[in-house]
Amino acid sequence: MGFTGNTPKDHHNLRELELLHGHRARWVAPTHRALKKIENKMKRNGIEIGTRRSGFIEWNYEAEVYALGKRLNEHFDDLTLRMALTDNSYVHQERQKQLAIGVEEPAISLSSNKKIAQTGLAIIKEYCPKYLRSALPLFPEEGIMALCDHLTSDIVLEQCGLGIGLKDLILCQEYPPSTETVSRAFQGVVAALNESSGQDRVFQFIQEFVIVNLVGKDFLDIWKVEDPQKELSELLVRSGCEPAEPRLIFESGKNTILAVYQVGMYSNKELIGIGYGETIDVAYSQATHDALRRVFQATANANPLPFSKKAEKIELKDSPNVSLSNLSISDVQNIITC
Repeated sequence: MGFTGNTPKDHHNLRELELLHGHRARWVAPTHRALKKIENKMKRNGIEIGTRRSGFIEWNYEAEVYALGKRLNEHFDDLTLRMALTDNSYVHQERQKQLAIGVEEPAISLSSNKKIAQTGLAIIKEYCPKYLRSALPLFPEEGIMALCDHLTSDIVLEQCGLGIGLKDLILCQEYPPSTETVSRAFQGVVAALNESSGQDRVFQFIQEFVIVNLVGKDFLDIWKVEDPQKELSELLVRSGCEPAEPRLIFESGKNTILAVYQVGMYSNKELIGIGYGETIDVAYSQATHDALRRVFQATANANPLPFSKKAEKIELKDSPNVSLSNLSISDVQNIITC
């Protein structure tokens, strides 16, 4: 009988479920007993908790790599995918092993993912701006590039890699693999898919696993406008409107720890943004950002980013969006009447 993928760490997750629901379900006790049985069996076989899956008896790397493509519903060339999952530290480790047993010139047939990862990152960096420019036509080019930098950061790409199950498939010296190692492996998978299935499939893959990380995010939390109040006023003046004017609309709990203020941003006596905060300054800042979101059409109730069939209808845009310093609200509807 082989080991399952569960570990005793799952006890904590079960405890959280108990606290969440406020009662102990009938399945909790049997599940605890099963996990304890697995833990005892692991200890008898000398397997420590947290050991990489390749140390388990039933581990079959070839089957796991094959299953990765099937799980993602993608076709990969086997050798290319294996290269994408092979870190340079693993190649170095294998070479050192051969040197340790007296092999003067180690014959290593493995290739690391260093070069193929660079290709994958270039593909992601090429596609993301084109997609975002088409999906967010009123979002300034500086913001588009900030979103792309966020999506191609090691932290985001690591989450993408962990999300598709690369943690135990990466051949590397360290365990668990570092953020950079997982990110590099995911970049390699992107390049492997491009080589195996073509551009259309890899673009859809990037949509589903990379760009989707923007869903539910406030774009202005990712793109930090240097001086939002100044930029908003200049944008309004450039559009033939009066500069933004903040007004206190509502306050409650003044001089207490529960104080809350509501500030509105006005131009030509029209409300263009609204914000809340524990101080007037915070509410003013939030109102300014809200006005900018409305201009950029990037509010919470704006049209969502297109995915799946809707994404097939958009035309990728090579030319950059208008920069913030040149942006005008003349083409924006339902923002302000000048």
